Amino acid sequence: MKKLFVLWMCGCGIFAFGQEVNKDFTKQLLNEQFDNVDKNWNTTFNAENLFIGQNGFYELYRRSKKSGYYLFSNGAEEYSAFQLEVGLVFGDHDNKKQSAGILMMAHSETSEGLAVEINRKKEYRIVRVYKDKQVPLTGTGTGWKKASGALTKLENIISVKTYDKVYDLYFNGIFIQSFTDIELNKGKLGLYVGPDSKVKFDYMKVLGEDKKQLVDIDVNDSKSEEQAFTQIIVRLKDQINKKDKEIDEYKTKLKLCENGSTSRNTSDTGLNNLKNRLLASVVVLEEENDELKFKLIRMEDELVKLRDFKEGVEKGNDGDIIINLTNMVSNQKTNIETLEKHNKALNNENNSLFMETKDLTKQVDKLTNNLTAEQQKNKELMNEIDSLKKQIMVLQDSLSKKNTELNKQNGNTPPEKELSEEEKLKLMIEKEREERRKKKEEEEKKRKEEEEKNGNGNG
Repeated sequence: MKKLFVLWMCGCGIFAFGQEVNKDFTKQLLNEQFDNVDKNWNTTFNAENLFIGQNGFYELYRRSKKSGYYLFSNGAEEYSAFQLEVGLVFGDHDNKKQSAGILMMAHSETSEGLAVEINRKKEYRIVRVYKDKQVPLTGTGTGWKKASGALTKLENIISVKTYDKVYDLYFNGIFIQSFTDIELNKGKLGLYVGPDSKVKFDYMKVLGEDKKQLVDIDVNDSKSEEQAFTQIIVRLKDQINKKDKEIDEYKTKLKLCENGSTSRNTSDTGLNNLKNRLLASVVVLEEENDELKFKLIRMEDELVKLRDFKEGVEKGNDGDIIINLTNMVSNQKTNIETLEKHNKALNNENNSLFMETKDLTKQVDKLTNNLTAEQQKNKELMNEIDSLKKQIMVLQDSLSKKNTELNKQNGNTPPEKELSEEEKLKLMIEKEREERRKKKEEEEKKRKEEEEKNGNGNG
């Protein structure tokens, strides 16, 4: 029992039943509509994979029945805190267990990360992906769990919100569960197609935090400026407190792992590897914490200097400097707002043109399909016409033969067919040719006879 408890505490997946991520993600980081697959993704045609982009979808067909396949875009970026949304549609296939999903916090070289996978049986599972194995974090056995009320057999939307190593999972807008992973905190996003599966990915969207920059601080009011610096210091202290808490958790789990290993007096390779990873994580976190503390000291020094500077301004010193700085920041803020409005207008125009292009593409595809169907129908009708013509000719020949037989039986001879002028001319030409041929044969015969006589006389 103690062994199971230690392994559970040392494991990387911890689950909760309510939403844990309360962050609002409003800044668009990625909007992949799969309209330029050849440029951004891989297109493959071989015995195991058929990956193509068409009609605004990224269509994946994994022919291999042994394993699935992970894919990353050519310019895949790494994310730590985000909201991910992916739309997909299962294709028509004999395999009723075909599956697909997403990969998060991944390294494209090794495909390690966290995967969320769904199948046609309205089931899902969360998998910790390693270089040489996959460990299900849900359910039992292979890890599949039912989600009949949230998933469909064809079209589905997978959504994940993550912050500070905590994840909230949604299917088609319905919250499913929360979970966490203490090892992964940053990585790339990828797509997954299961073994012997067909799936079409419609889009992939990524939203991030819309953090305010320093240019958004209003320096017109000295009080608000001081509040801004104070908020930065408070955030740094919060981050330090979180790092301290995280370090304590790592140390606790590390101690539990060490106790579990000592109590068994055996060499558990997996447990030792986990212990080493925890030790490395503690070192990294302590370095990050030291850096945050250094930033906090600098910010507190800046706040002290700011207060001294303000006191000097209030006493009449350096008044022109603060006025000039205020005007410069105000002008920059106005320019930025103008550029943002222009950029927003361009984005709206671009989105509008994109939607129009997508609609036109669908219309062209529909008309092309209709034209192909009509051409096929026309071909079938021509074949039917040719078949009917052949039948008519056969019937005409049969009718002619029957009429001839009836005339013979009745003692009637069919009237001689009157020749046309063209036919008469042909007969005359043939007759002339025949006469010339006979004449030539006679001349040749006479020539040979004379040659024979001359030959005998000479002998």
